[in-house]
Amino acid sequence: MSGRVGFALPAVIAFLLTAASVGVQAESHVRIVRLSFVDGQVQMEHSNQGLDRAILNSPIIEGTRIVTGNDGLAEVEFEDQTALRLAGNSEVKFRQLSLNDAGAKLNDVEIVRGVVFFDVRSKSEDVYRAVADGATFVIRRDTLTRVSAGPEQLKITVFRGNVQLENELQLVSLKKNETLTLDVNQPADYKVTHSTEPLPVDAWNKEREAYTDAYARNAGYGPKTGYGLQDLNYYGEYFYTPGYGYVWQPYGFADSMIGWSPYTNGAWSFVPGFGYTWASAYPWGWLPYHYGSWAFLGGGIGWAWVPGRYSGPWYYNNFVTTPVITRPPAGWQPVTAPAVPAGSSLKPTILVGKAAGSPAYIPGGRIPPNFASVIAGGSVGPHAATTNLTAPSARQRTASPNVFAPNAAGSGQAGHVFAQPSARSAGVGAMSASPSYGGGPGGHSVTVGPGASGAHSSGSHGSPSHH
Repeated sequence: MSGRVGFALPAVIAFLLTAASVGVQAESHVRIVRLSFVDGQVQMEHSNQGLDRAILNSPIIEGTRIVTGNDGLAEVEFEDQTALRLAGNSEVKFRQLSLNDAGAKLNDVEIVRGVVFFDVRSKSEDVYRAVADGATFVIRRDTLTRVSAGPEQLKITVFRGNVQLENELQLVSLKKNETLTLDVNQPADYKVTHSTEPLPVDAWNKEREAYTDAYARNAGYGPKTGYGLQDLNYYGEYFYTPGYGYVWQPYGFADSMIGWSPYTNGAWSFVPGFGYTWASAYPWGWLPYHYGSWAFLGGGIGWAWVPGRYSGPWYYNNFVTTPVITRPPAGWQPVTAPAVPAGSSLKPTILVGKAAGSPAYIPGGRIPPNFASVIAGGSVGPHAATTNLTAPSARQRTASPNVFAPNAAGSGQAGHVFAQPSARSAGVGAMSASPSYGGGPGGHSVTVGPGASGAHSSGSHGSPSHH
């Protein structure tokens, strides 16, 4: 099917009705989303501050720009666990991140170039739009789509759900396994085919999607909604302690980790409107550093994150730039954010610990999976023609040794680079309603409160196999 892009009254009326239904006239532009994955060369810019190193768990605000290099991969997670994923040699700009008076989130992302995936998981009236080469696509709820913006051609492929092209003489709606192609030199023309062209980077997108599917749901403990839940569930577990309720701690903590500090690894990143904000280098370091508080528990437990009150959209208005410490150990010195340079001076990112290298992890806990290892041949992008990685017939290489063999995690499901949750855990580790629980081979018994002495026997917390 082919046609011509136009501008017609029916499309305008449909758009205005949609806008009216979500109350677009009363918007708040103070929204923060999360840089949830970084691998390879990735840079970021806030409000014309200039490109700087992109740091894992950095806040993303309206106006932020993200650029990936030849080997770069990046993922941005929205509040409803929707994800935007960038392949190599890609660039996006967040033109709108707003919240209207009806509570719907309005998200406009400009795709300057490259291969970008939209994994929209919203079940509400939230609006997601992709803008590329003058065309605007509305990405409906529960939709997975890939946009490829090259120098000569724009393609949008739908793997799940529904995507609509705005400003059409006739409504253009793309369904599962359909691709729309636009010639950049003749933007009025388009073609829709019932086919999808595979790219090597699809494997990485699927692996990140599967990771969220496996770990983003809590089974009765901790917050039920919000972004970053999958990382909390993969890298740690909740347990009950009197005086605090259910708290969370990363796997691997033992008596040897008593000296650990919440500020061990990360960076101070400047965000307009918020000043210097802490960005944790730990993959799980989003919610524990911007919501709730950290407490130092007795009985050999050490540091734990206390979520606090999290009913409803608890993560909307409680964002903090610096982690809150409610009960530090004796002699602990608080950490303060760097002073902000005066005037229009650049505000450089200040690295701490291992923020400049691979994602940090707790010794004895789970090591971050090598998600990029599933890509055949390495980095991909619209300008990677010299390596032919964007061609559908790209040669498949031998699987990375870092990838789990099928059923390595004992789940009976296909293998992944991450450990599958066990059948008994249903997402957060095997826990019961009693204070005794186990997230790994070793169980735990927690009966302590603030200042109390008790037992916190640390097992390995790990999966049967990890890397």
